Amino acid sequence: MILFQGNILPDEELGRVLENLWDACVTTIEGRVNIAEKVISACGRIAKGVQNGQYDSMLSPLLAKGIFSPQQIEEAVSFFSEESLRLKYEIELGEMKESIDRRNKEGGTQIGLEPLGILFHIAAGNAEGLPFYSVLEGMLAGNVNILKLPSVDDGLSLLILHEIVRAEPELADYVCVLDVPSTDVRNMKRLADMADGIVVWGGEQAVRAVRTMADPATRIISWGHKLSFAYVTPEVFASTDQDIYLSEIYGLARHICETRQLLCSSCQGIFVDTESKEELQAVAERFLKILEEVNCEFPEEPIGIRGKITLSLYNEELEATNTGRRILRGKGVSVIVSEDSELELSYMFKNCWVKPLSRKNIVR
Repeated sequence: MILFQGNILPDEELGRVLENLWDACVTTIEGRVNIAEKVISACGRIAKGVQNGQYDSMLSPLLAKGIFSPQQIEEAVSFFSEESLRLKYEIELGEMKESIDRRNKEGGTQIGLEPLGILFHIAAGNAEGLPFYSVLEGMLAGNVNILKLPSVDDGLSLLILHEIVRAEPELADYVCVLDVPSTDVRNMKRLADMADGIVVWGGEQAVRAVRTMADPATRIISWGHKLSFAYVTPEVFASTDQDIYLSEIYGLARHICETRQLLCSSCQGIFVDTESKEELQAVAERFLKILEEVNCEFPEEPIGIRGKITLSLYNEELEATNTGRRILRGKGVSVIVSEDSELELSYMFKNCWVKPLSRKNIVR
């Protein structure tokens, strides 16, 4: 689907939209006004609508699939409230504008703060609503935004953006959503040529591909993949029911289950401050029980993902003679014990690793 000038159009309209897109963007820039307050207002109204149940039909399937938890929806509502977005705007742009105004009053060279122009967003599909968030940031700064939907997308970002322009029709010309596959090199290059900046969410390969496609004068704004991990001492896992650390371990397990390890901030595994194989194994066994217990609160993964993980773990077991890894399985979860200290991606979907990393070797 396509969102152009406030209207949702079928994909068959892509050619016509691309023919008119450049002129439409330039016309919007020529008549540009400060839209930040309208963006904040529109998001605030949608956040209240979520609280009032107005969007239950859209969110219920995502909750049922475990893509969102009720807590994450509450956090999103809080983040996209008028108060929160206004504070974000003041912190990130307001103080800068105040500084510029003060310097201009002191005389000398006059300086100003203006939007970059046209942003082309190439968003990742590993988090629901991430494409919308990327465009939101572009609109808050006053830019005209072209969003290429990720290949794995359920339409949530398009629906939210459509709701925003319905709430504030003046924003309609500041956002265009297109379902252009990355393999459509001709049209991807066409969109890149229109842009003053390309916002790309992805790993090194994705950023490299954008750099080869973009004009040298086009700014590349990259949000690359990160690998996140936890670091603990073995004593933490020896805690009793009354120990304060136990709640932290349960919190870590809940974080893994909630995010399904799909985000850059998701814990992929646990480094343990030890050189002892016995301590490492004990930590892994204790965490597996906690992870399995917490996972009972969350929906089961789709059958396709479960099948893929089962094959991956079976392959790990076959190679264990050479790798030395030990695979601990639980219901819907697993922990792989490895004796190397390399930071690596887990199998995700509630399957983590445990590795040794003595604090004396951290810097190395």
